[in-house]
Amino acid sequence: MWFLKNRKILLIFLSLLLVAFVLVKTNWREPRRDEVRHMYLKQLALGFADKYKDRSVILVSKRDHLLYYCEKGKLVENDYWNGCLFTFPVKISIANRWYRTPEGLVHIDRKNGRSRYTLFLGLSFPGDYGIHGAPTYLASFLARMEIIDPNFTFVTKKDDTRGCVAVENRVIKYLFAKVDLNTPVLILP
Repeated sequence: MWFLKNRKILLIFLSLLLVAFVLVKTNWREPRRDEVRHMYLKQLALGFADKYKDRSVILVSKRDHLLYYCEKGKLVENDYWNGCLFTFPVKISIANRWYRTPEGLVHIDRKNGRSRYTLFLGLSFPGDYGIHGAPTYLASFLARMEIIDPNFTFVTKKDDTRGCVAVENRVIKYLFAKVDLNTPVLILP
């Protein structure tokens, strides 16, 4: 047989066969488009945070409906606070089809604990835009539901704001406690 005479070809063939077997067994695959997009956004958030190393930053991707929160140049992951575990990015909802969520580099210019939403972090856009939770009349219902299921989602099920960025109540409570005034916020299309 010809391959017994040429051992190099046989070794190469067996090596390729072994590599193919290992890749199949380890479920190796090309990353999906959304995985690549999330890796890109994470790098973008870390690059944005690197500009403000000593401060917190928030990056919002409207296209992906995600909010990234970084402290001291690092993305917040596995932060246990107030009985919940927080890992960013988190889901958001934005303006419904009759309104528009503005884009650009802004900062937190006010914190309102007595707004018509659970908590409100005002953005320095002209107008009354901000990051907020659910309306206050739903606060007790949502608190009960989050006790039953810590991953309960209500606010981020559909886009239903008038231009603001809405997050779950547990997330806005975390951000309200952690974020200072003048925190940079980058809202991407």
